[in-house]
Amino acid sequence: MKKIFGIVGLTVGATMMVAGAAMALDSSFDALSKSGKHQFYVWCTGGKSHTDSADGANAKEAQAALAAKAGDSCWPVWQGLAG
Repeated sequence: MKKIFGIVGLTVGATMMVAGAAMALDSSFDALSKSGKHQFYVWCTGGKSHTDSADGANAKEAQAALAAKAGDSCWPVWQGLAG
């Protein structure tokens, strides 16, 4: 029984950490034009999609850097500016 509660506690804690990390992103319209570390969901056809981040003077420059790195079958979708 203690093992079950321990596993449930770890799962709840990990979920709260992920939610807290997502809340730290600034996804406002103004954040698109700000410099810093931008986070993207890299969507891939025929491959494994994932999250990644890149520094840039704005979201467009950071996206271009990730797109070049990701290749032709993946496209980074902006999620926000890491805060």
